[in-house]
Amino acid sequence: MLGGGFKRSGVFGLIGVVVVMVAVALIALNADSSDPNPKGTMALIFGVIAAFVVILFVLQRSDLNRVASGDGKAVQRAVAEGGGKIDNPTTMEEQQLWAALAVKPIDDAALEARGSMWDSGRRSQSLAWVVTLLIFLTVPSIYLFESFVPLLIGGPLIVIAALFGSFRALAPGGEMDQGYEKVGLAMAPLGLEVTERPKVNIEVREATTGRVGPKIHGTLVLSGERHGRPVSVRLGDGSSEVTVGEPSRAFAAKSRKLQVESGPEGIVVARKGGAQADWLCDLWLAEHLADAT
Repeated sequence: MLGGGFKRSGVFGLIGVVVVMVAVALIALNADSSDPNPKGTMALIFGVIAAFVVILFVLQRSDLNRVASGDGKAVQRAVAEGGGKIDNPTTMEEQQLWAALAVKPIDDAALEARGSMWDSGRRSQSLAWVVTLLIFLTVPSIYLFESFVPLLIGGPLIVIAALFGSFRALAPGGEMDQGYEKVGLAMAPLGLEVTERPKVNIEVREATTGRVGPKIHGTLVLSGERHGRPVSVRLGDGSSEVTVGEPSRAFAAKSRKLQVESGPEGIVVARKGGAQADWLCDLWLAEHLADAT
């Protein structure tokens, strides 16, 4: 659902990093090398970095709000236009294809679930702002005031904020659970529900450094009945697999990213890579092949 709406903040981030690096280098080269305690130079460097981060955060929030608003309008337009015949799903926007593939009425619960998915992104951004602010209040203060007191105060606050974010996301009924519930509501018009969800464990991510963090195990599975056939969709690790339970004659086809197989147990369309909503195209393809058998 994110699409390409974050290009502005993405371009600023790429160019801004280079500009900041050049600016910091110029400041350092023009500093007084005889000054044993260049606090003014350090303050200027921290100020440049802080300005870049603030502008980047503002652009990211603006991009998120714009994309969320555009998605909401596109969904409302797609629902108002109705389903209609799908000639080529690859030429359709995700919202249009979602609405066109619906086999049940698109109710307010589904629309609200789609819209509320953006709220978790806003909350994540807000937490990132808080953590970044605490870091900027802590690290520069250590250098400028030549004291470790800011670290003793800011360090625990940073840890608490990070732990709060992890608990909010991973605790029972938290962001993860709510997110999967919203996916189920959004997919209900397509006759699908969440029947299996990934598990997230806090474990060592790097054995050499001992860094601990969340790691996702398993895949997201959507299952249900569409047009009288059992259908399942497996999503995870940048791949997808759509299965339509329609006995068919055996055949196989393969392209760079897509593989299609059919047989007595049904039709399977598997994809590696691609955009987030490409599985909707694969669902249409699998059902189109099932109709042709």
